[in-house]
Formats: sequence, structure tokens, C-alpha cells
Amino acid sequence: MDRVDLKAHISNLVDEPTTTGSTSPMSDKLSPQAPIAQDAQQTTQQNSDNYSVNDIQVAASPLTEVDQIWKIVYEMIKMHNSERTMSLWYRDAYLERIENGVAYLSVSNAIQKDWIQDNNRNLVCNKIESVIGYKPELMINVRKSVKREEGEGRQYEYFDPTQSGNSGDQTNIFSGQAQSVPRDSQSIGQPLQSAPQQPAAQIYNNNLNPKYTLENFVVGSSNQLAHAVAEGVVSNLGASYNPLFYYGPSGVGKTHLMQAIGNHVLAQNPNLKILYVSIETFMNEMIEAIRTRKNEEFRQKYRPVDVLIIDDIQFISTYKKTQEELFNTFNTLYQNNKQIVIASDRPPKEIDNLPDRLRTRFEGGMVVDIQPPDYETRVAMLRQQVEMSGIPIRDEVLSFIAHNIENSVRELEGAINKVITKKRYTGIEPTDEEVAKMLQVDVDSKRKRIKPNMVIDSVCNVFDISVRELKGKRRTAYIALARQTAMYLLREELELPLEKIAHELNRKDHTTVLHACDKVKELMESDSRYKEKVDRCKALLGPK
Repeated sequence: MDRVDLKAHISNLVDEPTTTGSTSPMSDKLSPQAPIAQDAQQTTQQNSDNYSVNDIQVAASPLTEVDQIWKIVYEMIKMHNSERTMSLWYRDAYLERIENGVAYLSVSNAIQKDWIQDNNRNLVCNKIESVIGYKPELMINVRKSVKREEGEGRQYEYFDPTQSGNSGDQTNIFSGQAQSVPRDSQSIGQPLQSAPQQPAAQIYNNNLNPKYTLENFVVGSSNQLAHAVAEGVVSNLGASYNPLFYYGPSGVGKTHLMQAIGNHVLAQNPNLKILYVSIETFMNEMIEAIRTRKNEEFRQKYRPVDVLIIDDIQFISTYKKTQEELFNTFNTLYQNNKQIVIASDRPPKEIDNLPDRLRTRFEGGMVVDIQPPDYETRVAMLRQQVEMSGIPIRDEVLSFIAHNIENSVRELEGAINKVITKKRYTGIEPTDEEVAKMLQVDVDSKRKRIKPNMVIDSVCNVFDISVRELKGKRRTAYIALARQTAMYLLREELELPLEKIAHELNRKDHTTVLHACDKVKELMESDSRYKEKVDRCKALLGPK
């Protein structure tokens, strides 16, 4: 029956009584208004010439109307999903019945149900509508695990003797692939062999992004400890650094490291169950479980995992019920030596309204601070992106971006991607001015935001002295030179009045500033090593 005939046939089924004497074992799944298709009856009658009716019943003929609908819908859904998605989430799903405007889809577990509900609900409804002529409501049911009686076949595996010849192959009508089963070991009327079990971790939608790995994480002084701890966790899961608590501002690499841990563990052992969620997802799923009275299903999603990774934990501060559920989940996992990885934008002691029992547990493992990357690390990150793209970009452009984007790795990646894209499609590398325009960077306004204390800090950093020494009365040659350098930069970079510069450095006479500026200029011309120090001070302030 082609799709047009099937659709017309289904439309006529609404007012027809159920055919009496139906022998199909699938008839109990149909609506009271939906009889078995005539061609299904004819097929059964034809097959009975060579095989008993009981044999055909045991093989679970797929030619009932609801099965025909699902067969077409399944193939249509495949056009919108990858093979891996179909294997994970639709492998054993089937349409039970359609009645009173509701299509009942059967799945094997709550995780499968949640994924289809969240990601493909409208798609499934639309495809059913394209077959039956109206859009039904979709009800997804988790079927109970029932031990099959001997002689009962799997629902959607059908043995057609008219097509198999002498080979005795079984065909799964939905996978489109034949499973070779010798007739002497798998005859009609015997239970059909189930497909090989997938690794346990694969039934979980673990939410991990495979692009995040420990190998492509750029290590610098600001994140060196965090990376080392991550490597310690994956080498001794659940024992070293448990729980692991990362904190730092947005965009510094917390999510990368957390997901890299999950990906590394999964690569080492695909049978482990890894789950990465934000605290918002955790909270929303808990609320939904309470609303639908499915608390146990919620707990069964989070508590059997081997590695639980929760992001943005700081948002838990105002939700007491979520705090309680997280506390119980944490205890269950911790007592079973399961790894817990958490991230926040602040340390546990600074999360408002966090109960002491949670705070002490968060602090009971390893708490690691991740700070924004320094200039050298930012340049290294940009170079890595350039190498991965295969599009060469001048170091001056990378330096410009690294100077102007200081706090967020995500912004760095977005900026260099704009430059790479422009060169890829135009063949011309943008100038510094074009890069500034692309990044919407106003260099002049950035300069205006530089404060005198930032200049002083840059000099102290390069000369390795304290601010107190720089502003103090000591006149050793080295400190005096650093002080003169600061005066020069305040004058040249910020164009401050001489009196203001003298005040910033606790000097009384502005003529000292004039003398310092002249001396620095002379030294820069005669001493290349000193000029490098001055340039490093300027670099810390960003490009002019």
C-alpha cells in the first residue's frame, strides 16, 4: 500500500467498525475505530497456505494499520536526524495506537522519553499528521519491562518466508538492515534475538560537546593548576579531588575543562555514565518531576551516574527545594565514590544563601580558581585557532586582538573567527584599522579608560618592584629609573599635566617630571634592553 492509498484508507477508518475475527496479535494496539487493513488480512491469508496462522502471529506481523503508519513516520523522521540519533533514541520506539486524537508512542526508558519530548516532539507530530491527515496530540509512554513468554517474538521484527528464500534471514522493517539468523538456530515461533546492547553511557544524553578536550586546552599561568587537577581527576576517578569545584568569571575556560573531563573519561571507558547539566536544567527537571509526580524517574536519571558535572551552581542560592535535592544527590554519589565536578562564578563561601551542609561539601574536595588568561596565553589561544583553521594570520593582528580582549576566551574565539572568515572569503588579510572596526573596538576610548594607577601597576610589574617602593623616598638607581619610567609613560600615554604626574608619584616638584621624561627618551635611544622594558610596559596597557 503506497502512502496516498494508506492515507486515504486511514481517513475512512474513523467511522468503520472493527473487523471481527481478526487474528493479528497487534489488533489490541489499534483504536476501537481503526480496523486492521484489508491488505494485512490478505497477507495473513496468503501466508497461511504454507505456515500456520499461529506461526504468523508469533512472528508479530507488522502489517497492521498502526504499524504501517509508524513505518512511514519512522522513515520520515530519519531524514531529519543522524544515524546515531536514530540508534540511540528511536531504536526500540514504536507507535502503540491512535485514538481520540491522541497518538501513543511507546519507549523503553524515561531518558529516551525526555529526549524525544524535548527535541523531536513537534517533528513526530508533524510526520504523523502528514500520514493520517490531521495533527494528533503526542503521548509518550515508558513501557514496563515484562519478561516475554517463550514463543513470543519482538514486536517489530517480522519473518517473511516469501522474501527470505532459503537463507532464513530476519529483517527489521525499520532499520532497513537484515540480521542474519540461521533457521536451525532461530526458527519461526522462537523468541527473536535482541540487538547487541550498546554501552550503558550511550543511553544517556550526556550533553557533552566533543570539541572540548584536555589536549586542546591552552594552559597558561592563570589556569595551570586547574588543568593539572583535571588530569588528576581522570586518572583516578572518584578518589582524587572529589568533588572538584572550579570558580572564576565567565569565559575563562571552566566549561571547557569540565566537559573535557567528561569526554576523556568517556573515551577511556564508554560504559561509564557521564552527565553534564547546568543547575538551571537540574532545577527545571526537578520542578517538572514534582509537577508530574515523577520524582523517582528524576532521581534515577541523576543518581546512577558515574560522573556528574554541574555548571553555574551559583544560581542555586535562592531555591531551597533544589538545594535539598542536590544535597541528597550529592550524598548518594559521593558515598558511592562517584566523581562530582562543579563550576561557579564565585567560591562556595561567597554563594549567597547556600546552606552550610552544601558549602562544606563543596569545599571538602578541591576548590580551584581560574582567572582570565594573561596576554601570552591569549596569544597562544589565538594561534591555536589560526592553526586549526589553516588560514594564516599575521602576529600583529593576533597581538591587537589579545590586547583589546582581555577577560573572555569566548570573545577571543569570536574575534579571531571574524578575521579568519574575512580572509577566507576575500583572500585579503584585514589591516589593524579594519580589525578594530570588525571588533567594534574604539582604541581612543580604550586609552581614555586607562587610569594612572594602571600605568603605575604596569611599571611595577615589568621592573618587579612594589607600588610602595615606586612612590617611596628610596633613591637607588634601579628604583629611580623605574620611577622615571612611570613619569614618562604618564606623560606620553595619558598626557597628564606635570603637576598631576608629580602628585601621583608623591613628588613635590614638577621639574623632576620634565627631567625624567628627557632622560627616558635618551635611554631608549641608547639602550635597547631598556627600550624593551618600556615597550613591555606599554604592551600591558594595550595598543595605542
